[in-house]
Amino acid sequence: MLNTPPPGPRRSAGLLVTAVALVVVAAGFLVWSVVSLGSAGSDLDAANAKVTDANSRLDELNADGDLAFAGARDEADRHARHAMAVMNTLDYRKLDEGLADWARVTTGALHDQVTAVSDEQREAIVDGRSVTTAEVFSSAVRELDDRAGTAVVIAAVRIDVAAGDQPATQKWQRMEGQLTRTGSAWLLESIRQVPVG
Repeated sequence: MLNTPPPGPRRSAGLLVTAVALVVVAAGFLVWSVVSLGSAGSDLDAANAKVTDANSRLDELNADGDLAFAGARDEADRHARHAMAVMNTLDYRKLDEGLADWARVTTGALHDQVTAVSDEQREAIVDGRSVTTAEVFSSAVRELDDRAGTAVVIAAVRIDVAAGDQPATQKWQRMEGQLTRTGSAWLLESIRQVPVG
């Protein structure tokens, strides 16, 4: 069995240095952890402050009615675009379906006209053998009275027309529609072509 010499002053000093080094490392880690947590806490506080500011601004917009007005404007515009495209689309081979579509997007006097198409008018449409399809390329709400539920929308509409055996032609029209809100939908009360320039 080997005899190990008793720890001398040199070995004790080495252990002491190692112990001190470990204590310094542990203290450094503790300081770093505290600083990191403090920094994370301040970042969290800053993020919470931004969320609070955003919520306050949103409440102000809601209180002023800006968001509600913008929503009503967008809704009127969306319904107007659809209705104007429908009112410029008709296929003589699907006349009943086309007139029913017209009736669905209209109200008031325009609706009365659409639903009162006479047999003679139907016959003239069929005899003309025309097929029109329309697409709204741009639109803007010119007037909006959200309380009264009325709006005026102007739109640029491209209409493709094929009549009889003639080749299809394309035309652009600037249209203006007056809309009335009925329930949750905006319906066309009138539609007319607007001269350009």
